[in-house]
Amino acid sequence: MTALVLPRRSDWPFVALVLACGAGGLALAHTPLAGRWGLGALALALLVGLVVAQPLPAPWRQRAQPALTLFKGPVLKTAIVLYGLRIPLDAVAQLGPAVLVLDALQILVSLLLAGWLGPRLFRMPRNAALLIGAGNGICGAAAVLAAEPVLRGRDRDGAMAVAAVVVFGTLNMLLLPVLFRHWPALFGDPADFALLTGATVQEVAQVLVAAQAMSPALVDTALLVKMARVMMLAPALMLLALAVRGDTREGAGAACPGLPVPPFALWFVLAMAVNGLDLIPGALRPALASVDDGLLTLAMAGLGLGTHLSLLREAGWRPLALGALLWAAILAVAGTALTAGWVS
Repeated sequence: MTALVLPRRSDWPFVALVLACGAGGLALAHTPLAGRWGLGALALALLVGLVVAQPLPAPWRQRAQPALTLFKGPVLKTAIVLYGLRIPLDAVAQLGPAVLVLDALQILVSLLLAGWLGPRLFRMPRNAALLIGAGNGICGAAAVLAAEPVLRGRDRDGAMAVAAVVVFGTLNMLLLPVLFRHWPALFGDPADFALLTGATVQEVAQVLVAAQAMSPALVDTALLVKMARVMMLAPALMLLALAVRGDTREGAGAACPGLPVPPFALWFVLAMAVNGLDLIPGALRPALASVDDGLLTLAMAGLGLGTHLSLLREAGWRPLALGALLWAAILAVAGTALTAGWVS
């Protein structure tokens, strides 16, 4: 899990800004307009942060990074672990093997297409393209950071991959609730949108926002499907290590670092087990749920404040074009599987 670094005195104004954006999201969630559009506190806190971030001068955004990292890292992951206390353990069994196969297929498609299209169509270094494939197929920026040591990517490659993941993850997060509102029976059962969300949205946080914007009843399943993808990070990194073994032209090669499952994913599973064993006193559950909702809202505000349109300019067109194709590919794969009834 991301190391917890307490904010310094100079970071407190930016911590206060995150708190203000989170409070703004909570306040807007209780307005009639939010109810009419089906917008919850998470989506609104992210949107408030996104709007506030755009006019901020670049030096201010740079100075805000330590405070934003606190909310996008430890706070978000703590909130996700606490959310595991709210998911019934038997919900995992209800997913079925077909969902796990779909998750694995999404990752494989994303990596294979990235490794093939990147060098051939966009003339990108293969390892730089694979970083985008990892972020798109597994768990967003966290997968990019985990894959960088394996692929020996340059810092600029990692930054471009994160930009592509953030841009299309955000679009995915906004698009799916619109589809749900207009075509809830697109796949037959509206609940299938939870599977689509968990299997295609890039970041865990974005999954929470998208699912809640559709219906709170879809959040548990969408998050479980997504966390199954996160748990596949370790075997995916092993495949990448095998793919680049002996490829000295791009600096990949010899030594390969440890390939652990992200610790917060293991804590999430443990939290579900604690919930399944009924170890949480009933009187404590509402308080834990309220704390979790508050942490999630603040994490979304931090995520919004950390997203600036300058990412588009800095990344350049090639990584963004590759990210767009990979995004469309995993949407097509998941949509086809759901339409054909292979996953339900």
